[in-house]
Amino acid sequence: MKGLDTADVVRQLEWMIRILLAGVCGGIIGYERESRKKTAGLRTHVIVAVSSALMILLSKYGFQDVVGQYVRVDPSRIASGAVAAIGFLGSGVIFSRNKNISGITTSAGIWATLGVGMAVGAGMYVVGICTTAIVVMVEIFLGRQGKVSHIIKDVYEIEVEYLAASGTGRQISEELKAELEDTYQCHILKFRSRRKGGSIRLELLVRTSKGKELYHLMEYMEKYPEILRINL
Repeated sequence: MKGLDTADVVRQLEWMIRILLAGVCGGIIGYERESRKKTAGLRTHVIVAVSSALMILLSKYGFQDVVGQYVRVDPSRIASGAVAAIGFLGSGVIFSRNKNISGITTSAGIWATLGVGMAVGAGMYVVGICTTAIVVMVEIFLGRQGKVSHIIKDVYEIEVEYLAASGTGRQISEELKAELEDTYQCHILKFRSRRKGGSIRLELLVRTSKGKELYHLMEYMEKYPEILRINL
């Protein structure tokens, strides 16, 4: 091939190894996300890692043939643009439903995958591989269904609405408060009641490590017919 000597071929083969290694690192992170049925899985993370490695290679080496005495380039411009652009992809996997937000960890993982790809693309193999290991361990052990999730406390918002004419209103609120503190070891951050038409709405903000067990509060709707709804 004209203008391409053996040294160029070897150099570009080394760059391809970087891209492939970045894809492997991204795939490890993506596999963990896909195993937990997350929106962005294996393919997304591999593509992000591979493309970010390609971008950093272009940023470092793609303009060597035009750089000279009168031409200067900023090798960080493509990298900084990629970091800004990844926010659009990351925000697309964040969902808000029933006042609960999900997808933040996956979004952060995509951003981390971009950094891993860039590190490997820049030749910082140890940094990229070690960062991959750190991200995967955080997702496995500290996630909501992680190995040590029982010690991680999150904040949950609870709404309970019951009939205002009920004579058991005070009993309901006191029993719920005791249940949250004793059974679920909740630290109650907010406990407020207000009237809404013919009903009373309790608004609670709690911090607990047993968030996934709070759905058992629905059983109070059977115990007290006066309760109209419970939102978690």
